[in-house]
Amino acid sequence: MKRLEINSNNKILGFGEIMLRLTPTNFNKIIQSNSFDATYAGGEANVICSLSSFNHDTKIVTKLPENSLGEKVIRDMRAFGVDTKDIVKGEGRLGIYFLETGHGARNSEVIYDRKYSAISMASKDEFDIDKILNDVKLVHISGITPALSKNLYEFSLELVKEAKKRNIIVSYDSNYRAKLWSLDEASKFMKEVLPFVDIAFLGILDFKNILKYDVNMENDIESELERLYKELCKNYSNLKYMASTKRTVNSANNNSLQGFLFNGEKLEKSKVYTFDILDRVGGGDSFTAGVLHGLISDMKCSDAIEFATCASVLKHSIIGDINMVDEKDVTTLMKNGVGNINR
Repeated sequence: MKRLEINSNNKILGFGEIMLRLTPTNFNKIIQSNSFDATYAGGEANVICSLSSFNHDTKIVTKLPENSLGEKVIRDMRAFGVDTKDIVKGEGRLGIYFLETGHGARNSEVIYDRKYSAISMASKDEFDIDKILNDVKLVHISGITPALSKNLYEFSLELVKEAKKRNIIVSYDSNYRAKLWSLDEASKFMKEVLPFVDIAFLGILDFKNILKYDVNMENDIESELERLYKELCKNYSNLKYMASTKRTVNSANNNSLQGFLFNGEKLEKSKVYTFDILDRVGGGDSFTAGVLHGLISDMKCSDAIEFATCASVLKHSIIGDINMVDEKDVTTLMKNGVGNINR
């Protein structure tokens, strides 16, 4: 088993877009809504805020508009204890996405309104890599940010390359968004970034659709994932851990979830948890944060994947993209299971 070599620095860094989320109240459809709940989040920011709640020293880097919306984002990040001093402000707007929350047989629907967002218009020279990576021990990025512009594509690669020169752990979540780029574009970036990644969050569809591996969808997911992870490790010897989840959708409001973590030799799995859903968005980011917390806290792999899956399960009970639970909440679920009252 390959171990993470953690440097003596303190901070965990997330780099990516933060957006305004607008959600119709009471499970309404957009067409019937006159009011919306407003929250602020983004894939990388969700992970960073969760890690801050697990008592890690964190910071976020993005570009925001020079207006009250940008200031509100900074205030929200600071409320989680996240360092915001390297956030860039300037031209552009805050991206928005509308979430129409599903119910029963009706699925959730997302509408993006992010063209001309401040970060998508950012140039590479607006970000000072030396400042950004100062006192950082782990960098987390996803496949969302490089999909936003050519500049962000190039800077994301520069960031992880420089991180590896400084012995900084790199975490990468595929997080494919078909509304942002094609499978071929995502494949090109993934193959360029993987040689610099220590911890990769890749599911079975990422192997099939993005990496173009031969995937037997008839096999049980556990044995197929282990085979694919082993094959990927042969191609990218730098990879130390890989993780993903299996979600069973019983209805829009009830799912089952199981987590998997590969340590270079063996695939560990969590229990299967079945639960009702208040808000599904951000569940994957909560899982990512849970895995990162477990690994950098030197948990056993079996404990790390149980912790990560429980963190994701709990997120489904929280409104908004960002998980609001702490380490004690997660370990209590691990110990007591779903449906018990803490007394």
